[in-house]
Amino acid sequence: MPKKINDITVLMAAYNCAEYIGHSIKSILNQTYKEFEFIIIDDGSMDNTEEIVSGFKDSRIIYKKTNNKGTSAALNYGLKLASGEWIARIDADDLNIPSRLEMQTNFLNGNPEYDFVSSWSVYFKSPSKILFLLREPITHSQIYKYLNLHNPLNQSGIMYRKKIIKKEGYNESFRNNEDFELFYRIRDKVRFYNIPEFLVYTRVRPESKSNLNENSNVYEMLFNPAFKNLIEAKSKGEHFYWASTLAWINFFYGNRKDARGYLKKSGSLKNWVAYLATFLPDKYFYKLIDLRLRYRLQNIFRSKKYYKNELRILLTSK
Repeated sequence: MPKKINDITVLMAAYNCAEYIGHSIKSILNQTYKEFEFIIIDDGSMDNTEEIVSGFKDSRIIYKKTNNKGTSAALNYGLKLASGEWIARIDADDLNIPSRLEMQTNFLNGNPEYDFVSSWSVYFKSPSKILFLLREPITHSQIYKYLNLHNPLNQSGIMYRKKIIKKEGYNESFRNNEDFELFYRIRDKVRFYNIPEFLVYTRVRPESKSNLNENSNVYEMLFNPAFKNLIEAKSKGEHFYWASTLAWINFFYGNRKDARGYLKKSGSLKNWVAYLATFLPDKYFYKLIDLRLRYRLQNIFRSKKYYKNELRILLTSK
């Protein structure tokens, strides 16, 4: 019989998130699964983050403040302190529904072959506007392939085996996209899964470090392996897939001019729209990308009433 999961560390890295961190902490303390330690690494915040955290009188919280070295360094430090065999991540501005940890531990107890589990997510902006519901790929094979272009594993919903990540470590040269880099780097060594439930509320804010015009590190990570696979492609279908992937890598993370050759030749409406978008000035191009229009359009006729109410509860709970 596989060992049941009963040893969890919730890990949060925070930097100047005093405006939001209180709600994020509450969403963890209010979990239906109660047995965990909660490590909060303050990465040299210059606001009153420490004051907010200190206001929570809960023995499960372990708060440490360090010099500002970036999220990757903060997370690596937290991993050294963690006593749990499993790490459940959450960002300091996001929210988890109360059953998140319980649902994930139940899944992993029933499916011990998996090393990482995350979930679908609801994207919102302050104060409480639902933007869209994001249904990412579910199975390991789907997630593995999706990592060639985007990260389909929400970092505020991810739970993973500590021994794997403690050995591999977050790449401290990545000041953002550290989770994407990690998942991409170790995907041949682990198994992923996304629970098809909305367990995470992801906050979108202008000052977020994930703004898409700061993703040159992702371009460097993805381009060379994709180009190598294009050169070594053994079929027309494989060649087309990698040519298309390279076009979109350039579109999202690199040189938009390099993306045009493929996009112009494609007969699809999606690629023609992307081709035209490459001619926009940087200011408007990145604003267009940040809008995530595809996800918004997919949700335009779906009711968000339930999620609006759930978000309200998360933001007003004690």
